[in-house]
Amino acid sequence: MQLFLVAVLLGGILTILVSGNNLSVSVGTLIGAKIVRRSTGILIGIIGYITGLIIEGDRLRYAATSLLPHSFYYVSMALLISIIAFILATVLRSPLSLTMVLVGTVIGISIHLGRIPEENLLLLIVIMWVASPIMSIAISYFFNKSMVKRNPRNIWKTATTLKWLLVGAAFFTSFTLGANTLGFILNLVGGGTLVTAVMVVGIVIGSIFFSEGAIRRVGEEMYSMRYSSAVVSLLGSAALVEAATILGIPLSNSQTLSASVVGSGLSYKFKAINFRPFLLIVETWVISTFIGLFLGYLV
Repeated sequence: MQLFLVAVLLGGILTILVSGNNLSVSVGTLIGAKIVRRSTGILIGIIGYITGLIIEGDRLRYAATSLLPHSFYYVSMALLISIIAFILATVLRSPLSLTMVLVGTVIGISIHLGRIPEENLLLLIVIMWVASPIMSIAISYFFNKSMVKRNPRNIWKTATTLKWLLVGAAFFTSFTLGANTLGFILNLVGGGTLVTAVMVVGIVIGSIFFSEGAIRRVGEEMYSMRYSSAVVSLLGSAALVEAATILGIPLSNSQTLSASVVGSGLSYKFKAINFRPFLLIVETWVISTFIGLFLGYLV
């Protein structure tokens, strides 16, 4: 019982960090472009997180139970390692994919225990992690190319429509993160009413008090988005995360969105994008996975 409560507590803490760290991935553009107030943007993110977690979070159960033997001790260790890794990354001012750290950690723990996770699942995860950035770039590039060629008759009506689409895209992005990353955490801990309630509280706390994380550069600093580009980037990346959720594969929202933003920049012939933050994030994706794998194996 004590180990269960420890796992629930650590799950709640990690939920706070994930929610705050990724809020600007979904609503940062809304807030940065002054489309909504910060409080409204946070509310959209919170509602998206919670509905995604409750409606689709259970889809990650198979991945969570297959990658790590259900032991509250090892679940607690995986969560603790992810929390420590996030804190260290924050101190070093380095972006971090908590999803990849957590997945790498649980795989490392399983290997240490002599239990190799199911090969088909691991293969699907690797394929999705490699293919999703490429697909994000391609989708964003071609959609933006086609949109640039169009000349809307009523510019103001088009701008208003794009603003509403951007609000919907921000909600959908939050929804997919709640379903995928937070759903993975939920099922690692074991699911249930208590765990869900603790995570909902963590979502609210993280979104309100810890939403000024390093990932904000994805939505506001890395690329000065047009409304159309922001809509395409958010919808394209969120659609891929939703596809991963349906397949039961944990996937980083920041990974797909960063790649989608690059696709948008490429469609404008390199005029609007700063590659340095993106390259830093790509580097961190790789490091995040192997750090988690290494620390998990040491446990």
